[in-house]
Amino acid sequence: MNGAFPVIAGLVLAVLALVICTVKLKLHPFFALIATSFVFAIVSGMGMEPMLKAFADGMGGTVADIGLVIALGTVTGALLEKSGAAETMAKTILKITGKKHAALGLAITGYFVSIPVFCDSAFVLLSPIAKRLSRDTKISMTTMAISLCMGLHATHMFVPPTPGPLAVAGILSADLGQVILFGALVSIPVTLVAYLASLYAGKKYYYLPTSVEDTPENQNLPSAMMSFLPILVPIALMLLKTVGSMCKLTGTPALILNIVGTPAVALLIGLLIAAVGYHNIFPEDTKAWGFDGVIADAMKTAGQIVLIVGAGGA
Repeated sequence: MNGAFPVIAGLVLAVLALVICTVKLKLHPFFALIATSFVFAIVSGMGMEPMLKAFADGMGGTVADIGLVIALGTVTGALLEKSGAAETMAKTILKITGKKHAALGLAITGYFVSIPVFCDSAFVLLSPIAKRLSRDTKISMTTMAISLCMGLHATHMFVPPTPGPLAVAGILSADLGQVILFGALVSIPVTLVAYLASLYAGKKYYYLPTSVEDTPENQNLPSAMMSFLPILVPIALMLLKTVGSMCKLTGTPALILNIVGTPAVALLIGLLIAAVGYHNIFPEDTKAWGFDGVIADAMKTAGQIVLIVGAGGA
């Protein structure tokens, strides 16, 4: 017990240090996590040399495992966001659910969109659609907001390639295909419970937006197929690799699945599909692929995320 006490104390103080650094001092998460790591190491009784080695190994191993995957996922999400694919996905799902169940449609939209697109940017992207649907259907904006938000957060928290579950899979050396499969399954009841809660909250706090910006009717958007493929193809390839391994598939089919089902390769294929979709919408945007375009902006975001996740691994 005496040996365990410093470790438990270190863990408690490390969490406290993380909260203070991020909430009180407003430090960047990367530096907050570095401070947290050092607090834990010092309190738990690690020597300076083992502490530095553990930090370097933890950060380097985590970045090596998932850095490329995060970069590819971030760029794919940016292309889907800028091309209007996320809006197409929302409209497609709402055609299926109808206006009566528009909130459920938003929750389902969030479920799919937040797999490649970070939930904060996806929420900003889809908020105008939620407002317009609330106005047109007379369903409370409270219901719409909660349904969308929780649909986004469900897969954001459980399904790679979002950084959180991706980092956990990398640190635990878990099979990424199985993490995606079970994460997607667990996200379904979470989304449904959130939807039911949103109906109750919407009745209690009924509100309709008064000012809504309509999307121009002649705005060019990608097709439903081009919108969904960058998400569904990588997921399908990674799951097929997992199924092939579980079924002990051998020979050329197994070799092909092992290559295309590797997370980086699968996401690269999804990124290429998203790039084709973006080019179809903005063929004149020749800067998108260089240092000053959509991809460059996404890579700046990806760099920060990789560092933050790496520090978390440390």
